[in-house]
Amino acid sequence: MTEQKREAAELLLSNRLFLYSLLHKLFGREPDAELLNILAEKHTGEAFGLLSGEDGDVLDRTATFLGEIREDRKNPAFLEEVKAEYTRLFIGPESLVAPPWESVYGQKDAMLFQESTLEVRNTYRRFGLLPEGYPRVADDSLALELHFMALLARHGLGAFYAGDAEALRSDLDGSGEFLEKHLLIWVPKFLECMKGTKSRVLYPQMCLVLDAFLQKDAETVQELRDAVELA
Repeated sequence: MTEQKREAAELLLSNRLFLYSLLHKLFGREPDAELLNILAEKHTGEAFGLLSGEDGDVLDRTATFLGEIREDRKNPAFLEEVKAEYTRLFIGPESLVAPPWESVYGQKDAMLFQESTLEVRNTYRRFGLLPEGYPRVADDSLALELHFMALLARHGLGAFYAGDAEALRSDLDGSGEFLEKHLLIWVPKFLECMKGTKSRVLYPQMCLVLDAFLQKDAETVQELRDAVELA
């Protein structure tokens, strides 16, 4: 691998870790001022922009949307609106427009803890990982699945720095498999349901970003996998 390709690979690996960690925090806990500050940072928009394709695609427009947050966060009421939206969309007490669990979208009865939940749990165990929140929440929650991807990204970056191509290859293969068998299957359905909410403060827009990011990350993982093979 040439120095130029090595630097490009390092940038993509670092970017994946940053974005998966951010998305895990975004969907995994009640938002706070620190989270809004991270979203509003110029670096965050650039991180999504690094993956953008043609002008006008979702990731290309993300920097503009996050720039609006940079202004909105100056209003103390904005954080309360974001918190209220998070509670309404992901906690309740009313029925959730888009439940954030994979198993809900794999069965007609829309129940938690289905066969897919066990598949996700076994994948975590196969990599010796136990995502944050276990066992208080279902293994196939959006937050835990994103955390799992962030952990794989962190391990992969560490393997890259250590020059361990085999470990990096394993983490990339695991990431690609998990995307293909889980996130890329159910997140689009989750997004379609999310379009039914009338709320438009932060999370419906970021669900669009999440869906676009996951699709692009599948390409990124393959690109990195090919680079490892050529090294």
